[in-house]
Amino acid sequence: MDTEFHYYMTGIIARAAGFSEAEAKTIATASEYVDENDVCLKIEDRSGGKPYENYISQTMNILKPKRKLMRIYPVFHFVPGDPADERACRTDGKMHLLNTTPGNETASSMMDEAFRAPEDTRLYRIGIATHAYADTWAHQNFVGWYDYFNNIGMDPKPDIGHADAEHHPDWPAHRWEDCRLVNDEIDNTERYIDAAEKIYGKYRSYLQGININANAGWDDLRSWLIRAMGPSFSGDSKWYTEERISRYKEIAPWLGEFDEADWFNDAIETEVRGLRDSDSGLLSMFTMLRDRLYWRDGVNREKTDWFRFQEAVKEHQRFAMGHLDKLFRKMGVNLHVL
Repeated sequence: MDTEFHYYMTGIIARAAGFSEAEAKTIATASEYVDENDVCLKIEDRSGGKPYENYISQTMNILKPKRKLMRIYPVFHFVPGDPADERACRTDGKMHLLNTTPGNETASSMMDEAFRAPEDTRLYRIGIATHAYADTWAHQNFVGWYDYFNNIGMDPKPDIGHADAEHHPDWPAHRWEDCRLVNDEIDNTERYIDAAEKIYGKYRSYLQGININANAGWDDLRSWLIRAMGPSFSGDSKWYTEERISRYKEIAPWLGEFDEADWFNDAIETEVRGLRDSDSGLLSMFTMLRDRLYWRDGVNREKTDWFRFQEAVKEHQRFAMGHLDKLFRKMGVNLHVL
């Protein structure tokens, strides 16, 4: 899924379920930020001390060593599920222990754990877990590392995640074909509405437990999302993006547009050395003279959105690794040894 679901639709779902506008925006921003958090950074304190280091939740370099990919993709984007799920039936009959299946038990447990997170990181954990949970619908029937299981047709691209399917799984209202599957005609609207219903249900269960009422029922929310996604399209281009975003904004004018720089700039100031570093994951690897990053003067870093998001990423990763370790070991993979 892309920004349309991870940010706009996630924010709309959270607000309908009963979160306040501010809470829903935090959840939506954290959800989308998972895809933008792709550069390893060190933040210094001008008064000294050990620099703070983040943990990336996405990588633009799909040629990383297998174990490094496995500590990112299955945790945040391709959560392994049930290889025997009927929606995973393939024409070649193959199954894979790491196959992503929609709404699977592991991804569901990530959501449940997020609702129990400490208060200062809870909304961020909910957003991060929502990203991983939602992606089990978009990324179903792919595994988050190099494997021929991901191969579609004669595509020469590396068989990593859904690289062979390009962006087709991530586009709202899109129809495409996955020729590996018995049921090969894919309707992303159906997948996304199913994901939205399950996310809404998770949010409602949590909010009911703390006596918060819904702002809208599922039937109303479903009709809003279907109307917002609009007509289906097929082919190799993403159509009607501006029209869809306009409709999301009509539903949630308080949400605004996602800007990955907002949280960062509120917490951190950059001392440029030479040319400003690129914030692109790939281009950042080729920076010769790196900028220096400092916590802003007068800012309590522990209370900034950027810091709390980064701590939530680490919490999510620790929980996920503990949960998935047995599965990895069945494959002879110890992700704690890089």
